[in-house]
Amino acid sequence: MFILVAEDDPNMAKILKMYLQKAGYQVMTVADGSAVLPILENQPVDLLVLDWMLPKVSGLELCQDIRLLNLPVKIMMLTAKTTAADELNGLTNGADEYVKKPFDMAVFLMRVKKLLGAKTVLSFDKIELNPTTFRVSKAGVPLKLTKKEYALLKYFLENQNIVLTRTQLLDHVWGLNYDGDIRTVDTHIKRLRQKIGADYIQTCFGTGYSLQVSHA
Repeated sequence: MFILVAEDDPNMAKILKMYLQKAGYQVMTVADGSAVLPILENQPVDLLVLDWMLPKVSGLELCQDIRLLNLPVKIMMLTAKTTAADELNGLTNGADEYVKKPFDMAVFLMRVKKLLGAKTVLSFDKIELNPTTFRVSKAGVPLKLTKKEYALLKYFLENQNIVLTRTQLLDHVWGLNYDGDIRTVDTHIKRLRQKIGADYIQTCFGTGYSLQVSHA
């Protein structure tokens, strides 16, 4: 899933990007309001994390414009404005969620997942994965995966048609502190391919892997 962060504080933008990427999201950051609409109009964005007090165009103005244009994006307003009147103003003008600064990062990430519907069924071609029941199936037939195979497939399903490097896969599935052989990624992908079908996970030589349909 792709998240756009509109935040003019460079330190806050850097921290948000780091934590969101660790959580498995693709992230882009911009520092002023005028850069937001052109991005939303030219590429799919699942969530906009939007600071209210942006230069050039405010977050509130952007909320109004996005809803008038019917752009299909969830909006989480992130702001130092903490009164009930401010929150009501943000929510009635298009924000789906309103988070007040300062905030706990774990709570922020949970709200992001909830807003993006993290518990909805993930699907790609004939494959379905239900994060609530942990059920994985292909064409309706249940598949038995190990924990690592499940985590790999879930990460691929959340980043369809995107090339993921071995390092990204290793960090997300095995953890940032893993110090074993990076080739374990290749071994687990080989096993996953045997269970879901060899045509789904494509090798991008010199880069990594991508979940794509490539039927003959």
